[in-house]
Amino acid sequence: MKTKLALFVFLGFLLLISASCAKEYDVSVSIYPKEATANPCGVATFDINIINLGEKEDTFSVSVEGLPEDWYTLSEDSVTLEPEDGDKVYLFVTPYCFGEVGTFEASVLVTDQSNDTDSFTLEVVTDHKIEISLPREVKTCLQETSETEATIKNTGASVEDLVFEISGNASDFVSLREESYVLGVDEEKEITIEINPIDVVIGDYVLELEAKSTNSYATSKDSILIKIMDCYEVSVLYPEEVETCVNEPVQFEITVENTGLKKDSYALEIERLNITETVELNSDESSTLKMLFLKDQPGTYYMNFLVESDYVSSEGTIEFLVVKCYDVELIMEEEQLKIEPGKGKLVTVKVINLGTREDTYDMLSNVDWVSIKPPSITLKSNGSEEVYVYYSPEFGMKGVFNTTLTAKSKNSEDVVGLRILVSEVTIPIIETTTTTVSEIPTAEIIGIFESIMGNKALRSLLIAIIVVIIILIAIYLVVMR
Repeated sequence: MKTKLALFVFLGFLLLISASCAKEYDVSVSIYPKEATANPCGVATFDINIINLGEKEDTFSVSVEGLPEDWYTLSEDSVTLEPEDGDKVYLFVTPYCFGEVGTFEASVLVTDQSNDTDSFTLEVVTDHKIEISLPREVKTCLQETSETEATIKNTGASVEDLVFEISGNASDFVSLREESYVLGVDEEKEITIEINPIDVVIGDYVLELEAKSTNSYATSKDSILIKIMDCYEVSVLYPEEVETCVNEPVQFEITVENTGLKKDSYALEIERLNITETVELNSDESSTLKMLFLKDQPGTYYMNFLVESDYVSSEGTIEFLVVKCYDVELIMEEEQLKIEPGKGKLVTVKVINLGTREDTYDMLSNVDWVSIKPPSITLKSNGSEEVYVYYSPEFGMKGVFNTTLTAKSKNSEDVVGLRILVSEVTIPIIETTTTTVSEIPTAEIIGIFESIMGNKALRSLLIAIIVVIIILIAIYLVVMR
């Protein structure tokens, strides 16, 4: 209990000390006006009111944040005040004549044993304003004089007496037709820039043009990229290598572009193809010429061409790699067969795709007494498959037959020959045999007859058979008559 009481007493003592210190040192600051407007090179003035709210004398430092340091001046950097005493410090602001304009949010700070701050706004506006503009880029010929224009406009509220200055690495060969001008309010003026690249090298140069007013702070600057080029240049785009198939025309293109600054006429010559074409192009214009190449034999072929005008020329070489895209081979081990009619023979043939592309082949023969399975096959490049060919000569055929087997596609074929000897049919000899009928004794015959006649059923059957035979003979005789 005593411990808690001591703790409360200690905390109360600390609070009393804090309250006593807070009253000893305290300050209040305010600035007027809260908002002000000034022109570049103009003046804005603010009153800073400082009051010592503490119980002791104190010296306060005054500072400003949010404005460039070279823009403002304080009448005093610090003040010493008795308790409850106040004083006023003046803030003078002059925006830079050629600095940025716009809204600046700033504050004034008073610091020492205690601190305070207050904020204000400065609006920097201009009543003297000019705007200068140049093309982003201009191209001109080496050794030729050309011109471009700069546009200057007075967007302020006063007449401006302007002078013009050029700088940059293009200023050595650039001049202005006018170096000064008095520009009225809302007036717009074109300033001619003369470009004379005589003793320079081809390349890119930068020119800066600045306009300054001699009677105000108004100024403006812009730049332009000047490209010094050959007036006559040509660029030729073409494939360096083209792969194609035997007996298959391939289209190739040669693109001619005028990369110079003036119109030119170009002639394309391909001696190997006996081609000459002429095209006229403006600056930055291009034309694509399309041609066909065809060869019936595989190999590597080089085609030289020339593009030329009265001023420039360009040559190149296109390599054509002509390959057998479609090629087939038949392999048959047999060269000759001997067959007898009625006895067929089976032959196996290997089909190989020697081309670089997939192909489908029909299997054909020059004789009709053959069966081929499968009759058609599709093979990828370097693929192979066996085909079964069954020969069966017809009856009565004999002699030597020169047959062929063909693998044929739309793009290729191969033929193999097979000599077939068909022998004469051997008719088998049928041997006749003589049957010896043994002699039946007369007595046995009479005995058989008597036994039949003695059997009533057999006797009736025999009589019926005899009657039927007689009737049939009578009918036949009547019909024949």
